[in-house]
Amino acid sequence: MLAALLLPVCVRQCHSQTAQGGNYRSDTISGTVLNSVTHEPIGRALVYSADERYATFTDDHGHFELSMPEPPQSPEARWMGNGQPVLQAKKPGYLTDRGPHGSAVLGPNPKEATLSLVPEGLILGQVKFPSAEAADHAQVMLYRREVRDGFAQWTPLTQVRTRSDGEFRFAGLRAGEYKVFTLETVERDPLANVPNGPVFGFPPRFFAAARDFATADTIQVRAGETITANVAPERQRYYDVRVPIAGAEAGAPQGLQVSVHAQGHRGPGFALGYDPNQHAIRGSLPNGSYTIEAASYEPSAATGIASITVENAPVNAPPLTMTPNVSIEINVRQDTTAAGSLQVQLSLYVTLQSAEEVSVERGSGETYQSQGNPLVLAGVSPGRYWVQVQPSQSGIYVASATSGPKDLLRAPLVVPFGASVPPIEITVRNDPAEIDATVDGKPFQYSSVAVGGTIGSVGRNGPLRAGGGLSVYCVPAGNDGSPAREFFSLPDGSFTLQQLTPGDFRILAFDTPQQLEYRNPAAMRIYETMGQVVHLTAGQKLQVQLQPIRNE
Repeated sequence: MLAALLLPVCVRQCHSQTAQGGNYRSDTISGTVLNSVTHEPIGRALVYSADERYATFTDDHGHFELSMPEPPQSPEARWMGNGQPVLQAKKPGYLTDRGPHGSAVLGPNPKEATLSLVPEGLILGQVKFPSAEAADHAQVMLYRREVRDGFAQWTPLTQVRTRSDGEFRFAGLRAGEYKVFTLETVERDPLANVPNGPVFGFPPRFFAAARDFATADTIQVRAGETITANVAPERQRYYDVRVPIAGAEAGAPQGLQVSVHAQGHRGPGFALGYDPNQHAIRGSLPNGSYTIEAASYEPSAATGIASITVENAPVNAPPLTMTPNVSIEINVRQDTTAAGSLQVQLSLYVTLQSAEEVSVERGSGETYQSQGNPLVLAGVSPGRYWVQVQPSQSGIYVASATSGPKDLLRAPLVVPFGASVPPIEITVRNDPAEIDATVDGKPFQYSSVAVGGTIGSVGRNGPLRAGGGLSVYCVPAGNDGSPAREFFSLPDGSFTLQQLTPGDFRILAFDTPQQLEYRNPAAMRIYETMGQVVHLTAGQKLQVQLQPIRNE
């Protein structure tokens, strides 16, 4: 589609017709597309307007010239950013911090623009079996450590199949932390597996030579870096495993999700399945100790947990009992000591976000709404959760959230297997604090500045303003794991944050978007001397001026 949009470069001050038949001026914008790591120019990169109406390629020196009209007055124009036209760039083998395109917002009277693209990272390797006949191919899994809502969690990213020579390749990777491992593979050598004889296979193997996810090496990939990660699976004998489901004959679950964790460590790798005909979990595993978790959602939400040991023989385990998931009562109290009173019926949105180090589909998070008291969260699976509470009304904030002695604003809620959970007690008030922030943009004067692969401002007539890739955060002082808040960007270049709980906070402004691991006190210690610390009282409106932190 874009090939039809590659227009020849117009001369300066050329004219075109609008859709309404009027005339407007078109200026030629010249610029460069750079590698964000080496700062070298990128040739044959595609530069185009956000609406894909105007496009051109860079030359061998990364330079481009593109004729674009002056901005139309329509506020619905797709190519606009904060009232200014947007340029984007892309090329295979390069990424940006905000997706597949490098972007820049053009300031008033634009003449020059510099866009940057981030080179992709690569993880290459080879799965080396003991012999050429052992297996034809293997499935290789890639996990990435992602920070979501201030908490880092290992999340599955993608899966590839090895070539015939055992080689595999993960491309298009951003800078970050990764883990690589092979999935279980059956022995293919016909001389090894005979009918009715012992079965051999290759258990999951984690880079570099680990047997479970928890002890696997973490691969640090930097922008544009290529890492080699070879894996050598070990051949082991597999034994049949059968775990019947207690009472399944009377009320068999319509579907059962089964997770298998080895060595007592939660993590992916091994797999068993549910056989509804036999009302049992079945499969095969090599020698070792395993925890088996089963979760059903129909006809009712329930969870079962069993531990087994495979030791040179098949396992026919005792029946696994499915226990109904717990219900948690939530009591909401409105603090009447606050100025004024809440005249409307309060509505809260409560989200349970998984606090497990390895992402799991079951219990990853659900949202509930309350318009009365008490609120009951039904069918909550065993696990650890961050409790997030969002009032629907403006001017209201959560002053506290507890369950028994635990402060849920600072620590996760633990839901044990087969046990009740103390009610969640939430207190709300209607005298929040508010912060308006202005970021000093002097270090980011307009000119031909690289925008680091994020939305950036390029022009000549002023400092970097809103939409320029800045991220401003409000982090509770003390690094105690309390949730942080991100400021909203306003069209005039300032930032605002409302409905704040009174207290001490550190305000941090970054020149590029961040994924702050604010739930991890150790990760936040590097910011102890950065930003500006403020004290907020109830109902206070504070104005601050910040210096941006450069992300070198």
